Amino acid sequence: MNRFKPYFCRGEMAERSNAAVLKTVDCYRSRGSNPFLSAKRLFWPFFMYYTYILKSLKDNGYYYGHSKDLQARLVKHNGCKVRSTKSRVPFIIHYVETFKTKSEAYQQEMFFKNSAGKFYLRAKGII
Repeated sequence: MNRFKPYFCRGEMAERSNAAVLKTVDCYRSRGSNPFLSAKRLFWPFFMYYTYILKSLKDNGYYYGHSKDLQARLVKHNGCKVRSTKSRVPFIIHYVETFKTKSEAYQQEMFFKNSAGKFYLRAKGII
């Protein structure tokens, strides 16, 4: 396949697979062998990453993290499966931000963990 030729255009892939969600694709050029993974950014509502702040009900402390599946991650934290939080359970979700990419979510987590980020969170009344 020519790498500069569009892999699929509007409706073509949807007609083949009868998937309504793919009808929004508009001439995206695939760069990999898997068009679904290459088109990940087009379907970003289905691939969201979260930066979250959990609040411990035991000591009223905060935990900062990022994840693709927020509910599953909360279950892990409350199930004592995370070493850094198992002594502080139970947790509740205190604050969440959503991002398109994992790197953006990670960068926001690192920002929350440094002094400028904590100042920002205090100024906004989040913590």
